[in-house]
Amino acid sequence: MLTSEMVKKVAREAGADLVGIAPLSRLMQAPPETHPLNIYPKTKSVVVLAGRILEGSYKGVRENADWSTYWIYGYGTGIYGPLGNAMRMTRQFVESHGYETVVSPGGHTFLPHEAPPHRPPVAEGKMPSNVVLHMRITAAAAGLGELGWSKVFLTPEFGPRQRFEIFLTDAELEPDPLLQRSICDRCLHCVRDCPGHALYSKHKKVSVKIEDRVFEWGDVDLGKCKLTHWGLNELASPFVKKDMPGFKMNIDEQTMGWFEAINFGRALSQRSRYLSTVANGFDELGQGGRPGSICGAYGCIQSCYEHLKQTGRIGKDKRAYYLQKDDSAKGGENHVE
Repeated sequence: MLTSEMVKKVAREAGADLVGIAPLSRLMQAPPETHPLNIYPKTKSVVVLAGRILEGSYKGVRENADWSTYWIYGYGTGIYGPLGNAMRMTRQFVESHGYETVVSPGGHTFLPHEAPPHRPPVAEGKMPSNVVLHMRITAAAAGLGELGWSKVFLTPEFGPRQRFEIFLTDAELEPDPLLQRSICDRCLHCVRDCPGHALYSKHKKVSVKIEDRVFEWGDVDLGKCKLTHWGLNELASPFVKKDMPGFKMNIDEQTMGWFEAINFGRALSQRSRYLSTVANGFDELGQGGRPGSICGAYGCIQSCYEHLKQTGRIGKDKRAYYLQKDDSAKGGENHVE
């Protein structure tokens, strides 16, 4: 008989740092564009694997020395190589017990108010072909952690330093409990230190309820975030300014949405030596030649991680604490400045 512990053991031994399992019931209220049954109609469980971003991956960015320590070695080969292997081995193990597994690439912007469907259905009466799970909400439903104020996912072990892989299966596996306490204490360092000024203050927020837990985070200006993420904001990274001395972009004046920012970044990446060099793979629209992640993640990851680490809110022994019910006021509200 296949059990959750058997699946987790294989995943961890194959290279995953964290593994969580969500039952279909926790995702039944998801919008159609992110609904598991619109990807795999026989879904009963959703398995989420996480790979941590090593702490030293940001050293080159912090020292303004070698940015590839994050994008290439920390983010790319450092995470998705081992995590991809763990996915392959875990799926093979589950299927060897007579079940099916279906991968969802996951997206972190695909909520209806953020990015509407942009591909036509492949057949009449079907959903648009870009149906993917919202990876951060799915990871929360799998008990791995929560969305911080910046919308970046937080775990008790690594704070904002991880990436995910997700697969659906018709195996009915025992789910993990949801975190009950909040990791994010609403310090708003992410808002303060985001060079794209893409994070709003405490008054504009988004929330999702899963069982008895409300997950809440600050709304994000996705256009400013994407332009900065792809290195087009000179306050975040120096490369476009060096390659194109006459290029000026006041990020505060930009009103591009997520979709427009993607197209603009793809076009400009071919005109910047550095952006063209690091462009690879496929972007969120399934098109090639995307710029790399060269924003430095100053606010949403670096500042967040330093704060959580210094205040002792994360660590390898913290998970048990966050699984306990918090009978006081909602975690973090009394820390908002």
